[in-house]
Amino acid sequence: MARQLGKQALLDAAAVLMDERGVDNVTVQDISQASGHRNRSAVQYHFGSRDAVIRAVISRTMEPIDAERNLLLDHMETTGAPLTTRGVLEVVVLPLARLLRTPEGRRHFRIGAQLINHPRFMTDARDAVAVNTSIARCAGYLLPSLDHLPPLIAAERTSQVISFIIRACGDQSRLMDSNLPARPVLSVDDFTVNLVDTILAILQAPTSVAAGPAAAGG
Repeated sequence: MARQLGKQALLDAAAVLMDERGVDNVTVQDISQASGHRNRSAVQYHFGSRDAVIRAVISRTMEPIDAERNLLLDHMETTGAPLTTRGVLEVVVLPLARLLRTPEGRRHFRIGAQLINHPRFMTDARDAVAVNTSIARCAGYLLPSLDHLPPLIAAERTSQVISFIIRACGDQSRLMDSNLPARPVLSVDDFTVNLVDTILAILQAPTSVAAGPAAAGG
């Protein structure tokens, strides 16, 4: 138990520091000191590296959400509930957007928004699908909604949707915690409904890109 508490203290400290300073501006010594550990090697002992801490910070929040989504999908599949495009999008978004209601959840989104731009952690937004089994399951139900698009455009649209969700939640988190927000802030409920509406529109929008070789050209 003491070891687990030690790890959680490190993750708590790392999340606060990386939110405030940026993921690349925090050292393992900073994390150890802020967590209250007297052992300066605490991060290496528990995680091995700073990058491993960053991944653990994200996983700690995402794992229960991933599990909740899987339970929702299990229920829908076993009860024969209609798995509409909007219904599946709500499975993706609603458990995630609920994080906006807590300071820790908003911190998670701001860190995630940093990582979506970070080549060391994510080369393409679709990488997020590989680490969330629930998102991979949801994708299986959502991909048919892209059948009207050429394959290259469908792949691009998928990446755009995932990136948009992360960035939108990160922007909302910054607005909610700002003393002087740059624009009016939607309630969490309204933000969530609008996010689902917007993603649905992105998925269903037609394309003006020509099918065939021109779509792959530079």
